[in-house]
Amino acid sequence: AGERRGFLRDSWTKVNDSINRTAIANPSLHLIPMTTLLKTCGLRDPDNIRQIAALEPDYMGFIFYPPSKRKADPALIRDVLRSLSDDILKVGVFVNENPDTILQTARLLDLDVIQLHGDEDPELGTVLQNEGLEVWKAFGMGDHPDWQHIENWLDTADAFLFDTASAGYGGSGEAFSHDILQHYPFEKSFWLSGGIGPDFRSLPDFFDRLPFLGLDINSRFESAPGLKKVEEVAAFFEFWRNEE
Repeated sequence: AGERRGFLRDSWTKVNDSINRTAIANPSLHLIPMTTLLKTCGLRDPDNIRQIAALEPDYMGFIFYPPSKRKADPALIRDVLRSLSDDILKVGVFVNENPDTILQTARLLDLDVIQLHGDEDPELGTVLQNEGLEVWKAFGMGDHPDWQHIENWLDTADAFLFDTASAGYGGSGEAFSHDILQHYPFEKSFWLSGGIGPDFRSLPDFFDRLPFLGLDINSRFESAPGLKKVEEVAAFFEFWRNEE
């Protein structure tokens, strides 16, 4: 297995030393990262990818779920992804995909992180981790989170991502009530996703005691599915980077 980039399993550690993006060394302290990390997801157009990359997001996400309107073509984006700065970590989003296809795509595009957004079994996380990949598990959040189900992934995901529950595995553009995370029972770090738009400007105060990592933006910043409005993304990044 190759060396895994991003998080080290069972800890909140460095995301990328080159720009000092540090989460935490000791989970018992219940601290959050010094900087809110920023991820732009659902990119599929090579020129648009270059434009967003120039804004230096911490992560860029690419969806490989055939029914998605934002599905990326690996052959079309291969060259631009391989040209990205090492400071930008690349996330592949898959839904109920077989391990061989995930690994083949990860190798072709030099992906750093696999985001599992479907009904996968936790054992898949172990398979991917053993191949040197970081694993994030996404969960759709409604009014009553199933913490017991989420707990099943504690040992096989490096981080969680909380999206809005929907029939189509995300992509609804709707937000869920962040208040439900006030009772988040784990030390596993997590991303916030689902309906985050250009006007999203604050987090609940209780996030200060949670292992919150960053914000994942997608459809609310688009002119068309998979095409991001660069100026709006730039303004959003500027606000959150100055907010720290």
